[in-house]
Amino acid sequence: MHRITGVVLILFLIAHMVEIFHISLGPESWAATLALLGRLGPLENIGLWIIAGCVFYHGANGLRLLLNQVFGLLLGKPRMPVYPYTPTSLGRNQRIAIWTITAAVSGIWIWAGLYILAGLGIV
Repeated sequence: MHRITGVVLILFLIAHMVEIFHISLGPESWAATLALLGRLGPLENIGLWIIAGCVFYHGANGLRLLLNQVFGLLLGKPRMPVYPYTPTSLGRNQRIAIWTITAAVSGIWIWAGLYILAGLGIV
């Protein structure tokens, strides 16, 4: 999920840079860009909701990875690898952290969806 959301965010960033570049091409180009985006209707808000979910998940999981890789938190005690080797990278603490992040991000993402729907006058 971290990689998928990263790719989605990079694609959004590229599209956003192209959109903003149209400002430098003059008022006519910017007006045409705004008219194109205006034709998307509710799809624009759904896209923003998807981007918000990607930002929330990617950011929260990035913080978890930062805690793991930089500070060594949530890793547990290292064990000597004995055949048959079972990886300990997703031990109990890691699974708890991943599910906690997923639950928190899901709640925030649902709230963001309701906020967007309220802005549209649907909720």
